[in-house]
Amino acid sequence: MNLHWEIEFDQAGGLLTDGGLAATLARGGPGDLFVFCPGWHTGRDSARELSAAMFGLIAEALPAARRAGTGFVTVLWPSLLFPEDAPALDGPVLTGPAGPAQDTPELPAPRPSSGAALLAALAPAFPGQLSELTRIAQLLDTRPREMGRLGELHRLASCLVTTPNQAVDDDGECLARTARTRTALEALALLAPGAAAGLGDQFGTLWSGGRELARVLSYYEMKNRAGLIGQVGLGPLLDRLQASRPELRVHLIGHSFGARLVGFALAGLTGPVTPVKSLVAVQGAFSHFSFAGELPIAPSRSGALAQFTGRVDGPLLATFSSADRALGWWYPNASALVSQHDRGRRAASARELGYRWGALGHDGYQQRSVVSRRLEPAGSWYDWQPGSFYRMDANRVINRDLSWLAGAHSDIRKPELAWAAVSAAGLAHRQRTGRSRSHHLRALA
Repeated sequence: MNLHWEIEFDQAGGLLTDGGLAATLARGGPGDLFVFCPGWHTGRDSARELSAAMFGLIAEALPAARRAGTGFVTVLWPSLLFPEDAPALDGPVLTGPAGPAQDTPELPAPRPSSGAALLAALAPAFPGQLSELTRIAQLLDTRPREMGRLGELHRLASCLVTTPNQAVDDDGECLARTARTRTALEALALLAPGAAAGLGDQFGTLWSGGRELARVLSYYEMKNRAGLIGQVGLGPLLDRLQASRPELRVHLIGHSFGARLVGFALAGLTGPVTPVKSLVAVQGAFSHFSFAGELPIAPSRSGALAQFTGRVDGPLLATFSSADRALGWWYPNASALVSQHDRGRRAASARELGYRWGALGHDGYQQRSVVSRRLEPAGSWYDWQPGSFYRMDANRVINRDLSWLAGAHSDIRKPELAWAAVSAAGLAHRQRTGRSRSHHLRALA
C-alpha cells in the first residue's frame, strides 16, 4: 500500500490533485494521517525533500505496531522564496540567549540576486502577474535616480498582494502598502543586507528599501494565501475525507507559513466531529495572538483562530526559538518600522516590537492558559492534555544558523520534533523502537 500522498492547491485554495488519497481512504487505507505543510521553499523539489525528511523521522519514531496503519500527506501550495533567502543544509550552532534575532547575524550578508534571478524564482508563485514582476526586476536592476520610478516600484509591489488578510492580529505588513513611498522605503532600508553601507546615498538607500518592500509584500501575499488555502482548501478536504472514513485521525504539522495554512484549516472544518487529533506549529510565521480569546492589542477582539480551538481533539503545540532571526527580528520589524516612520513615534524597543507584531515561532502562544514545555530528546515522555496549548521551547534544538535572513528558521529536521509530533498524536510509546530512518524513507518512496 502506498503510504504517502501529495495534495496540491492553487493560490485561491482550489484543489488541483489529492494524489488518490480520497479514493484510498474510501477503500479503507490508514486510520492515522500525518499531514505536513512546508512553508517557504525554493520550489516543489525542496518542499518534497523537506517533507520526506520530516516523514522519515516521524516514521522512525512510530512504534512498529502503528506503522502499517499510518499514512503521510504532503501539502503543496504556491509559496516561494527570494533567491538569496534559501537556507543551507548545515551551519554553525548559535550560542547566547538571542542568537540571530539581534541586529548582527553571524553569517555574512548575501549579495542581492539579479532581477532575472528574482523573476525566475517568484514567477511560478504569482501566476498572471508576470508583467508586474518583470518591471519590478528591471527597476531593481537599473535603480534609476528618480522618485517617480520609486513610486512605480511601490505601486507594482503593492499589486502583488491580491489575497485579503482579515486577521487584525496578523496584518502588520499591509502598512508598507499604504504608507507614503519615501516613508516606506526609508524604513524598510534598515532591514536590507549591508544597510549601513548605503547611508549617505539617498537613492541607494531608497532602492535598498525598495528591494525589501518587494520581499515584504511578496511574503505578505504568501502569508495571506496560506490562510485562505487552509480555510477554503485543506479544511473542507479533511471534512470530505472523514465523511468517507469516519474513524480517520488527522495530525496536522506546518512549518513557517505552512503552520498558518494548517491552523486556518480549522476554520474550514464544518463537520459535527473533527478529524483533527493534534496540531503542531513548527516555527509558525503568523501572529502569536492568533488563538487568543482576547487580544492585548485590542481587548474587544479575539485572535483570528480563537473560536476554532475546539476543532482540535487533542493538544496544540507551537515551537519557538530565539535563534530564528526571520521571526524574531525581520518579521516584527517589517511591520513596525514603517508604522514608526509614518507616525513619527518614539523608537520602540525590540521587546515591544516583538510583542505587538510577534510571530508564533518567536515566543509561542501568547494567551491565557498556556503550558510551557521544553522540546525534549526523542523517547522522552510527554503528558499531553486534549485541548491544551503548549509553548514548546526549542532553543536547544532549532539553533543552527542556516541563513542571513532567517537564522535557524528552517533548522527543523530534528528527531526531537518528530517525536513530539508522534507523541502529541497519541501514537508514541515511552521508548523508541529501533528500525532505521533509511528503511522508512524507502517505505515512503
